[in-house]
Amino acid sequence: MGLREMRYITTVADYKNVTAAAKKLFISQPSLSHIIAKVEEEAGVKLFERRGSSFQLTYAGERYVDTARKILLLNDNLFGELRDIGRGEKGVIHFGIPTERAGYMLPKVIQEFRRQFPAAEVQISEAKAEELYNALMRSQIKFFVVPGEVHEKFGSVKAELVYKERLFLVAGEAMAADYVVDLKQIKDQPFILLKKGHAIRRKADEILKNNGIQPNIFMEVSSCISAVLLAAAGLGVTIVPERAVDVLGGAKNFCCHQYGPKPDTWDIQVIYREDVYLDRIERGFIKVMKEIWNDENGDSF
Repeated sequence: MGLREMRYITTVADYKNVTAAAKKLFISQPSLSHIIAKVEEEAGVKLFERRGSSFQLTYAGERYVDTARKILLLNDNLFGELRDIGRGEKGVIHFGIPTERAGYMLPKVIQEFRRQFPAAEVQISEAKAEELYNALMRSQIKFFVVPGEVHEKFGSVKAELVYKERLFLVAGEAMAADYVVDLKQIKDQPFILLKKGHAIRRKADEILKNNGIQPNIFMEVSSCISAVLLAAAGLGVTIVPERAVDVLGGAKNFCCHQYGPKPDTWDIQVIYREDVYLDRIERGFIKVMKEIWNDENGDSF
């Protein structure tokens, strides 16, 4: 049972379906089924229970996959170290980032990263923080970028600050006259909030709770950009990160307000496992992110 078989079987465990796993692995479904059967024959136990098209791990399969993930991680860490010893600049970076944030943060970062590491390949997974965490623990990605303090709910991970991002209250022209507003004075306004599960929704709920506000929620949306445009149309007020107004032309184009005596921010962080070795090109990518986004926001506060 070699590393190839381990990667194949852990992928089937992730997808719980041979057809989907074979597509991910770029092999045929019959070939993957044959490999599973061969490993099960060598091990003398069934690794999967077949329930129609669904493949569920047996107890033996859980033990196999748990150990296989550790072996694969050790192998990946070893080759990362060997590449660094050889000062190699080739390799593939697998990382994750929330979908809306990807289009905002990555163009400048990837442009500069490719200038420094022209032979490196970048592969991106776009998903919500919880999904990215699951991908991280399955070794499908090496790190992910996420806003807020969500890393506190995840175990066995480390967090590095990339930059601090400004948060704004956005309203229609008639809803708040002053740049600095007291949230208590607009507590009866209709609020437009992101749906639960989004990091900015957790942050907004925390802000409102700390101000003793039970918001009158007019609408819940899936996009910060939608929230900005709806608020700008006078339909309510919303709390969004600066990136949501930047991609629409900047705060000058909207009625953006500071709530409280000083600007509010949240941390944009890189999250990775404690037991994972980040090689030179992965560290290089994180370094480029920090440099670009600290320069972008250096004069903001």
